[in-house]
Amino acid sequence: MQFKTFIISIGFAVAGCVPTYVGDPADLAELAVKKSNANLTVASTQKTTEKLAAITALAGKWSVMRGEGQTPCALQLKTTQFGGNYAASSVCSGEPNVWSWNMRQDALLLFDHRSKVIASFHESEGGNWREAREGGDPALDLVRLGD
Repeated sequence: MQFKTFIISIGFAVAGCVPTYVGDPADLAELAVKKSNANLTVASTQKTTEKLAAITALAGKWSVMRGEGQTPCALQLKTTQFGGNYAASSVCSGEPNVWSWNMRQDALLLFDHRSKVIASFHESEGGNWREAREGGDPALDLVRLGD
């Protein structure tokens, strides 16, 4: 069995697939495990406790208040992962519909089905959120509804 392992190792080494190793295969496996455990890194998608608390606090039913005379639309922010964001659902007339949301740098972002930002809100007084728009365009407001 050792001869067969040796021949296979030589074949891979000649092909440039793996470095040659002379010794017990169990030692090689143990070394590989130690090496992989030594290089543990935190995944970039791992959420911090604070961000998870903020996401949970914002999840729920909201009303998107538009300009005067326009009907508000219902928005539900969920804690379910949706790609790199969180799932959302909206009942709004017009385009685009909200498919997901996330928090980035103290801004609440709403995304369409292509993960393109369609609105960005910053917290205002009373726990509500106001859209961050430049230029004088009428801004949207997010008002929390009773759960």
